Amino acid sequence: MVRFLLFAIVMISTFGLGSWAYKINYESRAASQRVKNLEKSILSAKKESKILEAEWAHLNNPDRLRKLVEYYFMELRLTPINPDDFISFSEIHWDKDVEKTPAASLGKSFSGIGYDK
Repeated sequence: MVRFLLFAIVMISTFGLGSWAYKINYESRAASQRVKNLEKSILSAKKESKILEAEWAHLNNPDRLRKLVEYYFMELRLTPINPDDFISFSEIHWDKDVEKTPAASLGKSFSGIGYDK
């Protein structure tokens, strides 16, 4: 009887340890796969970031922008920025009604740009 009880305990513990090892094995494989997917995702994001930085550098190239300003000068009427174009913070007109009014209806008093009609 004791021998049968001891044999049953050994068999149950062996089965329990085997199933525990099986479970841990598959959990570790799943974790390893998640890590690989995250590494691929990080690498992809880094590549995309480098591409976007290169594109940003190209789009902000001063020579390219200068050519665009010259090409669209008559349409946009772009002029170089002068120190006189800036105002101090104390000169800003703070009117609460202006915040409720759409910018399109404010016209040239809001934008400060005079248009030829």
